[in-house]
Amino acid sequence: MYNCNGALIPHLNLADQDLLHSCTNAFSIFETVRLQQGQILFWETHYFRIIASLRRYRFHIPMDYTMEALQDELLKLHPHKNPIPENALFQLQFFTTKGKTQFIISSKEALPLRLDIQPYSIDLYKEALITSGNLSNLSSTHRGLRIMAARYAEENGLEDVVLLNEQKHLVEALKGTLYLVQKDQLITPKLESGCQDFALRTAFHHWLENQQSTYHLAEEDLNPFALQQSEALFVLSLEQGFQNISNYRKTNYSQEKITRLFSDFTSSLA
Repeated sequence: MYNCNGALIPHLNLADQDLLHSCTNAFSIFETVRLQQGQILFWETHYFRIIASLRRYRFHIPMDYTMEALQDELLKLHPHKNPIPENALFQLQFFTTKGKTQFIISSKEALPLRLDIQPYSIDLYKEALITSGNLSNLSSTHRGLRIMAARYAEENGLEDVVLLNEQKHLVEALKGTLYLVQKDQLITPKLESGCQDFALRTAFHHWLENQQSTYHLAEEDLNPFALQQSEALFVLSLEQGFQNISNYRKTNYSQEKITRLFSDFTSSLA
């Protein structure tokens, strides 16, 4: 089931042809939103990120794109699911057709946010570089580069790769925000490095700063050597949760510290 500008259709080929052409050929802005135990997580943060992206890419923003209206459009899809899922991922896609901003929303069932401690190998991706700066915080900016990097990871038997910017600083992993654990510090690349400002990243940082976590959050410029100097690494993503990184080249990591951190954070979402 798809929500095309408020109209529910079972198959995309039933959508308006101009809308379908734009969906498959025009430049698009994407946002992934999580439903957790029947509640949309971090919707206010997602909404303002959507509006900021539309504004930055000079899309016309319709007056009816209010926070409440777009939330209602998300939830329209679920009465048509049987049974109604408690955990799901919504994919919102915005594009322009003849000067008019339009959207398509799809949803799929998902597992709850979880901690994955399966073997997970990473390396650096050096064949193309992210441009540092706040335009790269928007997910659509380097979409093609991420597709190439994903193919590189697959060809080299890797679960993920870490992207670099033109200053050779760490930016993020393909599948989410990268964190390094060093003693009582939790270190992540700062937004100016070019990493995406995911809603989950924002919520996690807010929790770290306000819930008296045992970790001190630091957003810094990080060179690749910092990976080997860390006790643990993990990737935070809305699709999966906490992904423990088991090894980077010849360096192996433990998941013990991450297990407690994940438990404390997810408990705060209940």
